[in-house]
Amino acid sequence: MPNRRQTKLLADLPTLPVMRDFLSRTLPGNSPGIRRVRDQVIEFSASPIARNVLLRGPIGVGKSTLARIIGLMKRIAPLSAGEARQLLDSIRFDGPNQIDLRSIVTWYVELPLTGLVESLAEAQLFGTDKGAFTGAISSAGIFERASTGAMAKGSEPAAAKLTGGIVFLDEIGELSAKLQAKLLPILSGGVYYRLGTEGKPDADLQFRGVTITASWRRLNDGLVRPDLLSRIAGYTIDVPGIDDRKEDFDSLLQGVQEALIKLVQVEIDRMRVVETRIDREYWLGRYDALKMLDHATRQRLARVEWNRHGNLRGLAVAVEQILVGGRDLEQVVAELPELGGEADQEPASNSDLIAGLMARTSTGDGLAAHVRAVELDQRRELRQNVLANPTALARMAAALGIDEVRLKVQLRQLDRERRADRRGNRP
Repeated sequence: MPNRRQTKLLADLPTLPVMRDFLSRTLPGNSPGIRRVRDQVIEFSASPIARNVLLRGPIGVGKSTLARIIGLMKRIAPLSAGEARQLLDSIRFDGPNQIDLRSIVTWYVELPLTGLVESLAEAQLFGTDKGAFTGAISSAGIFERASTGAMAKGSEPAAAKLTGGIVFLDEIGELSAKLQAKLLPILSGGVYYRLGTEGKPDADLQFRGVTITASWRRLNDGLVRPDLLSRIAGYTIDVPGIDDRKEDFDSLLQGVQEALIKLVQVEIDRMRVVETRIDREYWLGRYDALKMLDHATRQRLARVEWNRHGNLRGLAVAVEQILVGGRDLEQVVAELPELGGEADQEPASNSDLIAGLMARTSTGDGLAAHVRAVELDQRRELRQNVLANPTALARMAAALGIDEVRLKVQLRQLDRERRADRRGNRP
């Protein structure tokens, strides 16, 4: 939260009322969690030197939506209030509070990292030179495109120069150890190269813009190397799930309904324009039949544990099926997918230690002896699992800052230490 001096600086910001009004509409609610998020967005956007922000939160809470909002706030923060309002009035939306990417494409570029093969991710991040590999053409990477405004012809040539360009990397924990290392100089303002231009004169590039990253996983457990984590998390914003802001549910549901109804109406209007032979009576009936959900339906949806079912993303899908598709409420709720969460993915927590202790055979030994035995078993499991998984080995080595050969030696030593500990604990 801003301190007293920051509060005074922000109070004098000409665009502050405009930013607050926009954020209250796109990030609705009055819970402490969402108010904190709005304050952090303003604090980050208003700083002329804040360059990196990490968005954390469970699946479906709207991290990509928030990233676009931050990109837009970073753009308007230096403007006059009137110019900021004019720019915001031109922004289009293509979903519940989801800014249409075409509205900000001249200074904002995003890349989801989930499922990308390493070679494709490297080309998209850093760009390629013609002939860098078979079939390669000359192409800018996302950092270069953002900083030059080269994604599209826009009416805002100053935007990329003003912000330096804004890049959003979704699910940063999916990036390989090799590419994490190559990303470091970019986030430090250092030199980087397109693939195939390394070492060529006048081929070096720099990125002076803003990098937004996001993840639903804990990144300090080896997914991201520590030196990279320290850079991307210059600011960190924790985005709460629906179950963590129950008092906001009505406003969230209202926003989802209004956005869906508007989208359906836009699509029906588009159909009528491009195809004059449509059954006008049927589609106008569908248009007129769109009504807000009744009180009983809203109450039933409020009782769903949305953190288990995709949060805002899951809620939007459910409302679409009920409101637009006419499906039965209880059937939709019964078929909500169980997405799980970070707890289902993370090994070796305190609960694992407790479970290990509860499963041990009674020997009459004290607590310390049992804790030591469980930890030694976990050490052996770590050794076996990492040595058997080359990807895990590479990521762990990168996170610890040592090479893989040295890490293998140290993992094997864990087992020797385990045997020595057991010998030392014998009566």
